[in-house]
Amino acid sequence: MSVHSEKTREQLIDEIELLRKELAFANSELNKLRGDKPIHGNHAISHQTDWKECSALHSSESFADPDLHTAETERLNTLMNVVLNNVPVYLFMKDANDDFRYLYWNQTFTDFSGISYLDVVGKTDYEIFQNKVDMDRFREDDIRTVKEGRIEFIERYYTKRNDERIVKTIKTLVRNGKEAYIIGMCWDITDIKKTEDELIASRIKAEESDKLKTAFLANMSHEIRTPLNAIVGFSKLNIDTCDDTERALYADIIEKNSDMLLNLFNDILDLSALEADTMDFAISTVKMNEVCHQLYGQYVGTMPAGVALVMDPMDEHLSIEGDWRRILQIGNHLLNNAIKFTRSGTINFGFHQKGDMVLFYVKDTGIGIDPKQGKTIFQRFDKVDSFVQGTGLGLPICRMLVEKMGGKIWLRSVYGKGSTFYFTLPLKVNVLSHSRVLLPV
Repeated sequence: MSVHSEKTREQLIDEIELLRKELAFANSELNKLRGDKPIHGNHAISHQTDWKECSALHSSESFADPDLHTAETERLNTLMNVVLNNVPVYLFMKDANDDFRYLYWNQTFTDFSGISYLDVVGKTDYEIFQNKVDMDRFREDDIRTVKEGRIEFIERYYTKRNDERIVKTIKTLVRNGKEAYIIGMCWDITDIKKTEDELIASRIKAEESDKLKTAFLANMSHEIRTPLNAIVGFSKLNIDTCDDTERALYADIIEKNSDMLLNLFNDILDLSALEADTMDFAISTVKMNEVCHQLYGQYVGTMPAGVALVMDPMDEHLSIEGDWRRILQIGNHLLNNAIKFTRSGTINFGFHQKGDMVLFYVKDTGIGIDPKQGKTIFQRFDKVDSFVQGTGLGLPICRMLVEKMGGKIWLRSVYGKGSTFYFTLPLKVNVLSHSRVLLPV
């Protein structure tokens, strides 16, 4: 619990300065009443004890003459106690000549620590706290304060409810003749520190995103120029040649590069629509086996030499309520990704029901993914291999599509041995966010 977690440092400094002025005024008034005798002694002042009671402890040098202006003295005592116990900082005082025993500890510190003032006065840190590491640190700080006169640092505490709090602490050595005291002042900066950490994390994330975006734009230039140059070049050759075989070859190259260029622009448009929450989802009954059969027919004839495409046995009757086109799009991205990185072996895919979800998977025996890259593989513009053709948008689009339809997507991979991509979809899809849902008439 923090009574001033929302206070800024500037506000705290202003309030502390106001406290200093109030104490100076009170001390001045007391000096007038007691004839300018210095106030000192090794006895602690409790939250309830007033200066009149303390005078009994100091017969030779009393804080105030009980017979002189008693009402005014009590008023000033009350004022000082109210200020000290309600100022939004933790205040404490230790005797530097007596094993750093506590002489004072305000109500704010009691509220924060859950330790009563009566359990503190006259005791050392080793008699109050439980954690020896903390106690040793407190003692080292006290010794350093005696040597240096003033120290300032940030430390972490745990409250009685085991809540971690971050505290800014200032310790100052005060001398009065042979007597020496350590006055401590702390204020809670947990919320400020958390905000600072969040801002730093956001800045780092923005910088990384900017670097990835720059790399993406550079890669896009290559990805657009390559198929475009092929289309333009082979179109001219197709016009000039009279050989039908060559024309068929050139036409096939032009068609493949046109598809590549079209897929590239589709990915960019899909990413923009997903990020802007404007993508349309046409919800209908989708038979998962029909999706798998279409994917199999689309890719089985285009597999690289030495790689076999295997469609695992499945439930022919399992259906979900979803967007056929978007589910097929996810399957296309995952199979394309597996084909790019598999040189030999097999690529298996299929699905099965798991509770109220359908689990779809694509498993390959390819190169696998390094664990470090596996953590960022679903982020925008990230690519496992910069030398392999692609924009790095396929997997991020898959992640966003799956999440929009209420599912999850993840990866399991062993570097050098292959990867398996999984995604789940609920049997009854409820499209998230503000994307439009188009239901069949």
